[in-house]
Amino acid sequence: MKTVLITGGSSGIGYEITKHFAQNGYKILWASLLEDELQAAKKQLQESIPDADIDYLTIDLSKPDAAQNTFNWTQKNNWEVDVLINNAAFGTYGFANDISMEKEVSMIQLNVLNLFKMTRLFLKVMLAKNKGTIINISSNTSFQPVPKMSAYAATKSFVKHYSQSLTEELKALKSSVKVITVCPSAIKDTPFKHTAKMEKVKTFEGLVATTRAEVAKDVWNGFIKGKTLIISGAKLRRLNGLQGMLPHALVQFLLRRELEEGE
Repeated sequence: MKTVLITGGSSGIGYEITKHFAQNGYKILWASLLEDELQAAKKQLQESIPDADIDYLTIDLSKPDAAQNTFNWTQKNNWEVDVLINNAAFGTYGFANDISMEKEVSMIQLNVLNLFKMTRLFLKVMLAKNKGTIINISSNTSFQPVPKMSAYAATKSFVKHYSQSLTEELKALKSSVKVITVCPSAIKDTPFKHTAKMEKVKTFEGLVATTRAEVAKDVWNGFIKGKTLIISGAKLRRLNGLQGMLPHALVQFLLRRELEEGE
């Protein structure tokens, strides 16, 4: 049985992605923050997929030692992680000077440093065995400057550039290990907009908004097809093809409109 480890797997797109792997016989490992959420998600998944094999670790992934502790947990239990999905993240919204610096430092710790450490720890093992896949969840915010989400967009830009650079390194090494970069558009039905306090922001019902189910399907299909870059959301893919032809000022104007708050 192959094994997938998904950070933040008990909610949002992490949970939706889990369904695809569970349906295809993978052992599921989750590392997430909330014990109650993990228990409820495990029960819910096993009700729909009775033979789903699930273990989880309750952990705050924004802490400096979280990646090492998660890695140690898998090693202690002799679980060989075939697929690592770095999905856990949160965002902030507002003018930079109005946002708590401590909150954004915690966000950078989770979105960037934890992802970096998790990638390095599991990549070393995968390279030694010459097999395995790491899927890093970035965002459509990684493609351009994003006002009112400056630090969040910067974290996701790191994820995209780092992951794609690793892909090129693996090609140069002629390794069978893969790193996949996923860039979803704004997701309507996700806890993200609540944790980022973006409930009234138009982007979640905007031009390229998508759903958890669509993102999860795109991730699974891209994974089995061996893609290294997945732009998730059909509307985002169409717009992304046009974006290079549009003036920068127009792109930024449209982005500002998307990030306005509605009634």
